[in-house]
Amino acid sequence: MKRLLDVHEAAELLGMHPSTVREMLRTGDLVGIKGPGLRGKWRIEEAAIERWINRHRYRPTRS
Repeated sequence: MKRLLDVHEAAELLGMHPSTVREMLRTGDLVGIKGPGLRGKWRIEEAAIERWINRHRYRPTRS
């Protein structure tokens, strides 16, 4: 089974505030799983964090 991180663990890996990670989850910029109910907790797969990092990695263009 894949390891699921909570918002605080994901924020620590990304070097961000947990509120920023929650906003990224709400907007769909970062993929996660939301628990049932209004106050369901977010869970994020480590692979989703790796994909986000790769998508936002700076790659200079060659001229």
